[in-house]
Amino acid sequence: MKLFKNITAAALALVFTIVLGACAEEGKEYEHDNTLLTTVTIKLNPGAEGMPGKIIEYDAQGQIVPADLVTLKSVEGGYGVVLFELSPSLRGVYDPEHCYLGASLTFDQIIRPGLGGIKNICNRNAEGVAQGIDITVTSGIGTVRPYKIIGYFEGEYKLVPEE
Repeated sequence: MKLFKNITAAALALVFTIVLGACAEEGKEYEHDNTLLTTVTIKLNPGAEGMPGKIIEYDAQGQIVPADLVTLKSVEGGYGVVLFELSPSLRGVYDPEHCYLGASLTFDQIIRPGLGGIKNICNRNAEGVAQGIDITVTSGIGTVRPYKIIGYFEGEYKLVPEE
């Protein structure tokens, strides 16, 4: 019986040593520099599938980068815009002033502020211009990319105030 206890204690000590040793070093090979969003969806409720928005990426000079040419290098120093241009026929189904959002992320990306809860992605200012919401995507190595998420019904969105 004493031999069994000694063997068990030694085996447990070996297991803990292996487990703690594996946690001693950071897994740098699992950290990524990706700050690009691939999919953002507007949802009817938190568990719903959702409808994807159009992601437009801008470079450091404020120029739109064509979707097929978007890479971390080509958009470095720029920003992104996610547009939900909703058909008027969806009025009563989706509401950009009271909606849920979701996003596809790599395992080490973080969105701040988070997308949980009800969002107003129209968020009109006093002149009626949709302001949307601002978020940032942070990569596993700490690089950050700003995004603006804006939702509106076709024909109601204004880029600038009316004169």
